Amino acid sequence: MVSVVVPVYNTEKYLRRCLDALVNQTIPHSEIEIIAVNDGSTDSSPDILREYEEQYPELIRVYHKLNGGQATARNLGIKMAKGEYVGFADSDDYVDVTMYEKLWNLARTQDADLVECHYHSMLEIPSEDGAFPTYQEIGTRGTISAHSDVRELFLNPQVSPWNKLYKKSALVDNDVFFPEGMIYEDTSFYIKSLPFIKKHAYLDEKLVYYSVRQSSTMTKNLGAKVGDIFKVLDDITDFFSRKCIFNQYKDELEYFCVKIAFCSNFSRIGRVPNGYLRRELFDKTFDFVNKKFPYYRKNKYFTGKIGMYIRSVAKWNCGPYAYILSKVMIG
Repeated sequence: MVSVVVPVYNTEKYLRRCLDALVNQTIPHSEIEIIAVNDGSTDSSPDILREYEEQYPELIRVYHKLNGGQATARNLGIKMAKGEYVGFADSDDYVDVTMYEKLWNLARTQDADLVECHYHSMLEIPSEDGAFPTYQEIGTRGTISAHSDVRELFLNPQVSPWNKLYKKSALVDNDVFFPEGMIYEDTSFYIKSLPFIKKHAYLDEKLVYYSVRQSSTMTKNLGAKVGDIFKVLDDITDFFSRKCIFNQYKDELEYFCVKIAFCSNFSRIGRVPNGYLRRELFDKTFDFVNKKFPYYRKNKYFTGKIGMYIRSVAKWNCGPYAYILSKVMIG
């Protein structure tokens, strides 16, 4: 069975589209459950969830909780899941109706602990009259492909959980959950799961329609919340140390964490309007890198253009780099 966890918070405009795609999945209904977690929504989302729960009682279970963030909703969903495999759907996105049947079949055929597919990245263009927005397809993030060596999954991945199925036991047996109370929690969850993935499988089809909204948590400037990435990176390195596997994956962790610090993190710092806060975030970036990975310039994975860039970054030139990255990177 597949359990699909759907965290919901104030997404009344998109929720029906999401749920319609899930209740119409081609996988046998006896082999799928939809676990919707209302994270304290204040719009009509709870009413919509009740409507679907009443209409599809054999498919949908709804849990209502006080607002605590997306991570708390997903973690509750994992704990409530009855399926052998767990997937995650965002309530403002939607998926192809064949997605979970295809991923489930692939997972069972290959006895995989993690399966994933490709996706459409859709830039939302708001309507001036308040009608439903239109979308423009843009480039995707990360390198999504088949990997025989799990270590390759550390390198330039798409960390989001919504294009994946995880074997539930690989998560709960190893205490892999989303860190709560911060943004960028997907990053930590993904990386912490990798040491427990014995078999990875990939389906080369775009089966998720991911909405990129400029007003979303991940794309708008959040000022000090940008600094949450350091809590997430600490959560990752602490987890690997606790599990006594830090040295086993040191090269991969170093590449992953330093690349985030000097790339996507810099792009977000470049959008912070307060100059003092920008400088503080730059200082935190170099403090983290130099403390956790002081010899990163020797990392074997930093090759080619990315290697040249990473080795060239310094405190004196990080401002211009961040400005450029803030203009060319979305998210």
